[in-house]
Amino acid sequence: MKYRYLLADNDNTLMDFDAAERKALRNALAAFGQSCDDETFNTYHHINKLLWEALERGETTQAKLKVERFAQLIAHYGWPGIDPVQLAATFQNDLATHADLIPGTMDFLRAVKPHMKIALVSNGVSFTQRNRLSVCEFTYLLDAVVISEEIGVSKPNPLMVEKALEMLGCTDKREAVFLGDSHSADIAAACNAGIDSIWLTRKGKGQSDKATYIVESLEEAAEILLK
Repeated sequence: MKYRYLLADNDNTLMDFDAAERKALRNALAAFGQSCDDETFNTYHHINKLLWEALERGETTQAKLKVERFAQLIAHYGWPGIDPVQLAATFQNDLATHADLIPGTMDFLRAVKPHMKIALVSNGVSFTQRNRLSVCEFTYLLDAVVISEEIGVSKPNPLMVEKALEMLGCTDKREAVFLGDSHSADIAAACNAGIDSIWLTRKGKGQSDKATYIVESLEEAAEILLK
């Protein structure tokens, strides 16, 4: 078996972040007297996506991002009397309670765990990720957890990968592989750190000059890892 160390992204790779995010946004807005239909969620999602991409480019910080996305959402709809700091905190507290999993996550992790150590490597907010992991079904299968807010850098910075490899005790990078759904964060981080990668696309195989493998499901990823 080629790989002994698996580094895995969390949101939309193992956990269903879209489902958790939708629940948390609906509950947070309801606390401030606003509803959250598909159009509202899609607007928030677009704002949030652009800010996370800016974070990956080093153009903002997580501390700013956590509030700015709600400041922009409030401004977009012209909601009066809502403090973006309070809305951000309400959202974060609710999000931390949701640990929805991508279908097949537990089968995947149980299949590969006997053969390799596993590190979760996330660009998420520490409070959110730690609390979600405290109620998550798969946490006991992890050997290490690396969260960007705790390290001080975000993927695609290779330090995220280097820290995970150190925590796993990996001394030969040829034995490590990174699984993630984000090409700009996960696959780029693996490439920057000099390890193999598996790009989980789910929406149809894309093209990449960085990813070692491209798969559409965790089942496909398991087949690669267990060869």
